[in-house]
Amino acid sequence: MDTRPVVSSLDFDQIKTDMVEFFKERPEFTDYNFEGSGLNLLMDILAYNTHYNSLAANFQLNESFLDTALVRQNVVSLSKMLNYVPRSSRAARTSLNIVVPRRNNESFFVMPGGTLFQASSGNQKLNFYTIQDYSVNYSVNDVSRNISIDIFEGTLITQRFNVGSSKDEFPAFDLGQTNVDTSTITVTVDGVKHRQLTPENEGFNQEDKNSTIFFIEETKNKTHKIIFGNNVIGKKPSTGSVIIVTYIATNTVLGNGIRTFTPNINGRSDIVITGTVSPTQGGTAPESIQEIKDTAPHWFQSQFRAVTKNDYSAMLKNKFADIQSINVYGGEEIGQPGNVYISIKPKSGNKLTESTKDTILSEILNPNNIVTIRPKIIDPYILKIVLKTVVVYNDGLLASSSSVLKSKVLTLLSRLNKTYIGDFLNNFNVSVFSSQIEQLDPAIVSSNTRVLLRSDVVAKNGILDMYKWTYNNKLYHPEPGFNAANGGILTSNLFFREGRTNQSGFDEDGFGKIRLFDFVDNEKVTVIDQAGTVNYETGAVEINEFDPQDGIINFTAIPDSFDIISSENTILQIATEDCLVDVLEKNDIATIKNINLTRSI
Repeated sequence: MDTRPVVSSLDFDQIKTDMVEFFKERPEFTDYNFEGSGLNLLMDILAYNTHYNSLAANFQLNESFLDTALVRQNVVSLSKMLNYVPRSSRAARTSLNIVVPRRNNESFFVMPGGTLFQASSGNQKLNFYTIQDYSVNYSVNDVSRNISIDIFEGTLITQRFNVGSSKDEFPAFDLGQTNVDTSTITVTVDGVKHRQLTPENEGFNQEDKNSTIFFIEETKNKTHKIIFGNNVIGKKPSTGSVIIVTYIATNTVLGNGIRTFTPNINGRSDIVITGTVSPTQGGTAPESIQEIKDTAPHWFQSQFRAVTKNDYSAMLKNKFADIQSINVYGGEEIGQPGNVYISIKPKSGNKLTESTKDTILSEILNPNNIVTIRPKIIDPYILKIVLKTVVVYNDGLLASSSSVLKSKVLTLLSRLNKTYIGDFLNNFNVSVFSSQIEQLDPAIVSSNTRVLLRSDVVAKNGILDMYKWTYNNKLYHPEPGFNAANGGILTSNLFFREGRTNQSGFDEDGFGKIRLFDFVDNEKVTVIDQAGTVNYETGAVEINEFDPQDGIINFTAIPDSFDIISSENTILQIATEDCLVDVLEKNDIATIKNINLTRSI
């Protein structure tokens, strides 16, 4: 017979109850009172011991697997088994074009690594540095030369380590700094430059005992340590060697969005910045625990090459920090085989700068890309959703007021932009939106929402930033010529054209032709009856060239369905500032019947 006690739960009280029941069944304890102070204390000790041991075993088991681990140190350690190095903090960066005048007929000029460029963000002064030397070579007749340089935000730090007589097989040196951008680290040992060995490049070189290499690992304190070889894989620094480590400790996101810089080059006040400066991008905090869990398995699966869509996504998430959302799709999906399209919504803005795109292609994608596949980085297309919502409530259940209720709905719109939509492939479903509204207050009886789609087109110097776009959803068009007298199902806001005092706008004729009109004496006067086309089935729109003044032109369309699909490089975003919310008491039947909830704009 099994005489062991039965433990049916890990709860303390239940454990104690099971223990007491077990001892009561033993003949040795038949007449004992387990409520007495002495035995009761012993039962508490046994139950606590069992409870603590079970918790410790559960925690230990959870921390042994990547999916369930919660402690960052353990997550980082487990990711090493997948040959994955979590991304460190990344410094904001940009490219500058500078003019370097020639002095005294010199044949060349060297701008050293660590050259300072100053900037500001709000009330805080920020420093940007070059991390490599830039050489300017002059021809015989040159007066000056233009060069392009990369600068990184943060504090430039140089540390010196003296190698002692440690018996560690792989000597390691902790930098002791948080927010280190490990991509900026340079290491020399006794004046000899070493190169970093990473999981993706370790197989390309025949490393031996003479290889001047180092590794980087994150410590339990979120700092980083430099690790050298053991004279089998990599050269081991000898006792007395001097190690110099230079790197940038960054302010992460604080350095994003800056485009005004002042060079601070000793003795060279004549060096100036020229041309348009792209705003800084890429500054971000270290990879989070959840990001490591999501990316590490895909990274291991990709085996350091970009073939599948997941390969591209995993590689970019590890190597490029400024990613809020990413979508990768093959060219065969849009009739462009041989290409892979990558759309990135950065955390620091709505799209990547051209210099950032070039950096991603040259430093991340091209070295790991298959020769026959051409990666192309395209901007995300922000499709705005304009909502017209009527909320019906029961005044008898309303604890506050109708204005407070309306404010709750408006706040919900902003929250949905961050949690429900706002990423690639996140669709908008009106039923989900309605359920979210009804959860805001017990007084809400129902809601009725109508949806419009809006594309914002920027006009600058008489040119639109896009003449073709698609709403990626079927548009409402029940019959030919529908609503032609009122502008069809596609209209724009009013805007000015060059050399005209009257405002202009766009609408469509119900047959797929877009019309350009002038707004004269509160009436539309058609100027061009075929200024573009609209495809009702696909949502594709094309506008012919015209002469707008600088500004934003909003093109608003009525979708066929109130459930909006996001695909390819499209990101849905609720235009909270233009949404309309009405709140009506359920007994206000006349107003509810008369309110306009049709599809018209």
